Amino acid sequence: MLQDFSICIQTKFVFGKNAAAQTAREIKLFGAKNVLIHHDGGKFLYDTGLLAEIENQLKAEGIRIAELGGVLPNPRLSLVREGIGLAKKEQIDFILAIGGGSVIDSAKAIGLGAAADTDVWDFFTGQRQPERTLPVGVILTCPATGSESSAVAVVNNTEVGKKLLISHPVVRPVLAVMDPELTCSLPKFLTACGIVDMFSHVCERYFSPDEEIGVIDRMAEGILKTLIELGPKVLEEPSDYSARGELMWIGTIAHNNTVGIGRVQDWATHEIGNELSALYDTPHGVTLSVVMGAWMRYVYRKKPMRFARYAREVFGVEWDGTNALEAAEKGIEMTETFFQKLGMPVSFEEFQIPTDRIEDMLDRIAFCGEDCSIGGIVRLNREDCRNIYELAKKKA
Repeated sequence: MLQDFSICIQTKFVFGKNAAAQTAREIKLFGAKNVLIHHDGGKFLYDTGLLAEIENQLKAEGIRIAELGGVLPNPRLSLVREGIGLAKKEQIDFILAIGGGSVIDSAKAIGLGAAADTDVWDFFTGQRQPERTLPVGVILTCPATGSESSAVAVVNNTEVGKKLLISHPVVRPVLAVMDPELTCSLPKFLTACGIVDMFSHVCERYFSPDEEIGVIDRMAEGILKTLIELGPKVLEEPSDYSARGELMWIGTIAHNNTVGIGRVQDWATHEIGNELSALYDTPHGVTLSVVMGAWMRYVYRKKPMRFARYAREVFGVEWDGTNALEAAEKGIEMTETFFQKLGMPVSFEEFQIPTDRIEDMLDRIAFCGEDCSIGGIVRLNREDCRNIYELAKKKA
C-alpha cells in the first residue's frame, strides 16, 4: 500500500522545438530584473549561439545580466561560493542554469547561499535547514540527473574530499525549458552516462522493502523497459528527435519522485558510487554503472522475489514464481550487459579506477541510524559496502 506522502512539484515545464525562444518571456513572469546566467563555458553554448540568443532575449525584456561559467562535472563548492558572492553583489533575483545536472546543482547551491546568512556548505552537512532560495530556472542541454525538477542538489567540496547532497523541496527549480533538439549533438559517452543515471534513479526507488504498489511499480518498470529500448537506438541515431525527446522527459520523471512516492527508497548505489567521484572525480554515470551490478549481486539473495520480478518485467526473463534466485541472477547479468551495450564500464578495472583507497571511501560514506548503515531494501554497514567495492573491482 502507498505510505503517506506530501509532494509539490512547482516546476513549470516548457517542452518542445524552439522552447528556448520562450525563456526570457517566462523568466519575466517571475518578476526577475537581475538574472545570473550560470553555465559550464562549453563550446556548445557559443558554437550554437544559444548563450548569445538567451542574453539578447533577456536584454530585450529589460532584464540585467550577470554571468558565471566554469562549472565542472561533480560541481565544485569553490565556484558555488564565487557565484554566491557575485549574486549578492549584483543583487541577483533569478538564476538561469544552462546545461546539465552539474550546472543545475551548482545554480541551486548558489540560490541557497545567496538567500542565506550562513555558509552554503552548512546546508549540505545538515547543520542548517534551508528556508528560502533565489528562484532557479533551467535550459536543459544534457538530460541525465533530473535536476531540472528534483528537490536534490549535489556539490563536491574538494578541500575536504566530500561530495554531499541536500534534499529539500525549496531547491526545486521554478522553470525548466526543454528542447530535445539541443541534445542531439551530445557525445555518445555523455548520452550513455545520462541513460545510466536515469536507469539508476528509477532502480533506487523500485528496489524498496515495501510491498508491491501496482501503479508505481508498473510505471517504474515501463520507464526501465523504455530506456533499454531507447538507449542503443539513440546512440546509433543521435539526431532522432523523438528518441531524444523521450529520453529528456524520462530524465525528469525518473528523479522528481514520480515513481518514488509512498515508499521507502534505497540510494545505496548512489551513496557508494559518489565516493568515487569525491576521490577520483569519476563521472557520475560511470560510478553508477560500476557499482550497480556489484550492489545487486550482493543483496539479491535477501530479496530474491523483488529481483526476480525486476528480471521478468524489465528484461523479459521467464519466471514462474519458483525459480526466483535463477531469474534474479539472469536479470542482474542482463543489467550489466545493457550498460556494456551503451559502452559503459561495469567494474573499476574497465575504467581504470584505482582500488587502493577503499577504506578512505568507506570513511566518507554517511552511515546513519542505530545500526550505522545505508540503504533501503537491504541495510548495509561498513563491511557490506567494503564487500560491494571488492565485487566491483573486476567484472563478474
